[in-house]
Amino acid sequence: MALKAPVHQFTETQSIQIAYRDFFYISNILSVSRLITVPFIFYFIYREQWIYAIVCGAIAVITDLLDGFCARRLEQHTQLGYILDPVADKLALSAGIFALVLSKSQFPEEAFVIIVIRDVSIVLGNAVLVYKAKMITRSNLWGKCTSFFLSITIMLYLLRPIMPSLPKDIEFYSLCLALVFVFISTVSYARHMLRVLKTHSQ
Repeated sequence: MALKAPVHQFTETQSIQIAYRDFFYISNILSVSRLITVPFIFYFIYREQWIYAIVCGAIAVITDLLDGFCARRLEQHTQLGYILDPVADKLALSAGIFALVLSKSQFPEEAFVIIVIRDVSIVLGNAVLVYKAKMITRSNLWGKCTSFFLSITIMLYLLRPIMPSLPKDIEFYSLCLALVFVFISTVSYARHMLRVLKTHSQ
């Protein structure tokens, strides 16, 4: 009979154990504050109020950087944070991109569909992990790079209307680079989730 690999080998996945005190950690409060910016990001982009949209986007990016820093510096790594952080990232990015598609920004609809499929696939994959292995998958390096380059891309699309002097098509090239990381991160998460499920089925 094949031996099961110890859980600690899967450094990107943690068992789900959420405590009440986790909701009051600074890192998790920052993630919640990023969630609060989601409807504002969508509204301001959809209404083409670019300055306000950029401010809200900047808040989302800053809180994303700070929650990770606080979690490491204050040793506040929690399972709640592992859930809140990627969910807040995905919602903020999806809201911004969806609003760009609905506005006059020329954001490619095909790219939006690809990103949505990727995010939905990761969420469904994590749901399967929760159900079968009582685990969740943390964001890895490829996922963080994807979020970073998508954030940069959104900001460039927001800046274009108020800074027409930006280099020609820079937002499009940024989007192409982001989509490369979308593909890589999708494959990375899929391989990791399948590995965990295979281990727990043995």
